[in-house]
Amino acid sequence: SLILLMAETKTEIISLLSDINREGISNVIAYLDKSDYFTAHCYHHHRYDGGLAEHSLGVYHEMRALAPELPDESCRIVALFHDICTSHMPGYDAVAHHHHGQRSVDLLDVLGLELHDDERLAISHHMHHVPSAEQSEQTKLWHYLHLCDRNNARE
Repeated sequence: SLILLMAETKTEIISLLSDINREGISNVIAYLDKSDYFTAHCYHHHRYDGGLAEHSLGVYHEMRALAPELPDESCRIVALFHDICTSHMPGYDAVAHHHHGQRSVDLLDVLGLELHDDERLAISHHMHHVPSAEQSEQTKLWHYLHLCDRNNARE
């Protein structure tokens, strides 16, 4: 059932986040739990209760399958939080007025999560293709987040 799927998705996401040792991660986990992150839907795909969390988890699994050489912690962070701004919680909904990738980064900043430069770039620009002339080690995380986000959105 949908309720069981949402519960399993939540358990797996919390498990993936629980051993990340970063400043602010406990604030983000608390936000996920208090907001509608686990029950929200995406706007243009996965338009059903729990779709946002299921999509984010699917992006993570696809990133691990396509790019096992990428740091797992960075994959967890960018995949699970790239659309975090589409969840809602009173007091946090007006964090920023940018495009949604940057809004997600802004929300993570407000929550105090320590982000590496390549994670910040990947999340803020995940809707945009990485021009081949700009592809490098610094943009690898961005490239795979963009690719896996698009692939998963078609499922």
